[in-house]
Amino acid sequence: MESQLTKRGSRRELAIVLHGPHGNPEEMQGVFTAVEERSEDIDILAPVLPYGGFFGLFRTTPVEQIVRDVVEEIDKALADREKRGDGGVYERLILVGYSCGAVIARKVAVVVHGETASAPFAKDLKGLERTWAGSIERIILLAGMSRGWAPEIARDWWQSTFWTLGSWYCAIVAMLRLPVPTLYAMRQGQPFIVQTRLEWLALMRSSRLVEKRAARARELRRRGGRFSTCETVPPIFVVQLLGAIDDLVSPDDAVDIVVHKGDNASFVLIETPDTTHHGAINMRKPDKDQRKMLEGALGSVLAPGAKSLADICREFTLADQARFLLLAKAAGDSHDDLRKIAVARAHMADTLSATPDDMVTDVIFVIHGIRDKGFWTHKIARAVKLEAEREQRVFRSFTGTYGYFAIFPFVAPWVRHWKTGWLMDHYVLMRALYPEAKFSYVGHSNGTYLLGHALLHYPAAKFHHVVFAGSVVRCDFPWSALLPDKSASTPGQVDKILNYVATKDWVVAIFAKAFQTFPAMFDIGSAGYDGFDEHRRETRHPDLHEAKFVVGTHGAGIREAHWNDIARFIVKGEPPTSDAPREAPPEWKAVQPRLLRLASFGAPALFVVWVLLGALFIWSLVTIAWAAWLPVLYCVAVYLFVTRF
Repeated sequence: MESQLTKRGSRRELAIVLHGPHGNPEEMQGVFTAVEERSEDIDILAPVLPYGGFFGLFRTTPVEQIVRDVVEEIDKALADREKRGDGGVYERLILVGYSCGAVIARKVAVVVHGETASAPFAKDLKGLERTWAGSIERIILLAGMSRGWAPEIARDWWQSTFWTLGSWYCAIVAMLRLPVPTLYAMRQGQPFIVQTRLEWLALMRSSRLVEKRAARARELRRRGGRFSTCETVPPIFVVQLLGAIDDLVSPDDAVDIVVHKGDNASFVLIETPDTTHHGAINMRKPDKDQRKMLEGALGSVLAPGAKSLADICREFTLADQARFLLLAKAAGDSHDDLRKIAVARAHMADTLSATPDDMVTDVIFVIHGIRDKGFWTHKIARAVKLEAEREQRVFRSFTGTYGYFAIFPFVAPWVRHWKTGWLMDHYVLMRALYPEAKFSYVGHSNGTYLLGHALLHYPAAKFHHVVFAGSVVRCDFPWSALLPDKSASTPGQVDKILNYVATKDWVVAIFAKAFQTFPAMFDIGSAGYDGFDEHRRETRHPDLHEAKFVVGTHGAGIREAHWNDIARFIVKGEPPTSDAPREAPPEWKAVQPRLLRLASFGAPALFVVWVLLGALFIWSLVTIAWAAWLPVLYCVAVYLFVTRF
């Protein structure tokens, strides 16, 4: 990775500026100049990120590698500073990121502070802890896409169509085990985005910030000289500069709004007038008269008829100058001064989440499956809350829906992965709202897949008690790696798991099992009918439980007769065993029908038949389209216009 390092004055401070997609350091010159107003002794480090330039969309450098490279570039800049020979070092660091660069800036701040027990890092980002983490004073997000991008939040039908096609392309490429474009990692719900947000939440609540700052201050004092009275850097201050007409980033996307509350909150949101997402870095230094005019409108208590900052920008065409001034203030002004010009929480979007509630002890996710509206989820959540009241526990529930999910989209791996992203996006918000709570989960059908896939790809996701019914998770799912290792006293991602196995779940026994035979292409299986392989071992994990067999088909495990058993397991961790009292004994049976077992055994052969029929169907469509390609193209264009315009 190449970088541009601008050296100024005595070089006491360093600002690391990260550009956005398709960009480069040259287009950030206005940003550099604004940040330089903080001090005449601040250097500017501008790495050239792989996703920049005209072909940035197609670059496939893993985003984790970009983070590692940025950390190494900062290491080099710090080493270069020490080579000056005057005994000085960079005392304070500022991270500035635009768009996706803002996500990387936050990730850099997280990884250099080191891993926390509550939010483990992905394997590729371990070992990046640095002593200079204690010098990071603030992070400035310029139109930061903290939550990532998604077709659903596109500004118009063209952008939505482009992002949809891009999502499909990237997903198919990933399924084929080919290099995926870097920017796909920035999609909403993707592991990099979710992990970054969860790791940030954990860092803000850990002792790492204080420890790193104190250690850095001690290190500088040992150098003597002007460092002998060096003060500890305050907690990281996050400033989000968001355009008034930014059509890609919502004001409540930043998880900081939920985490930081009260008068001492270390996060502020400042609105830049007449600014779109792409215009956030268009800046011009104001002259003396323009600066006086703009500063007069900032944070002032306006008299009746007085002009606001937005009015002045429109009347005198000073939007570029206003952005410059606001960034300069974001880089150099104190917390108290910035709060005077920030957007008040009460004036933000009505959809803004409530403040965190530390009194909630537990959160239960109840997620439906395929071909299901999910009305039953509310009823199981209520049963859990009733059980919790007897134990004097405070439960909150999430019973949201990802919509009716037909069987054909379910077969497409990338669609299932997007639904997993939906789940984890909501998990982040609930984790921010209820920081002291233990999280549990009840999933049916595709709802079991969502959590299973999340546990393998989001190491910071943790759950207390988990119940699966009608599970389409693979039988060889590695529960032993996810459950606690009590011999080594190491916690797991899941504390306990209960899997309901049905007698006549033909959906899982035939369809899901057929796909289980081809693990390279599909990561679904028949655990809802065959159970988990690890449970059949003599030395199975003590926290892996199965309830078998429940009488019925695909929905047997979530019938009303089992709600109390589910509630007891979620609240107390007590699985329904053969000698435990049950509400409806006829709901249980010792064996599965022999005919269905035989059909299940031959299910893999059906997959070949389905592939042949699918190929025949696609061939017929291609033949028809080739014979009448113009009408087909016209219909596709009309469909995209009608559904996206």
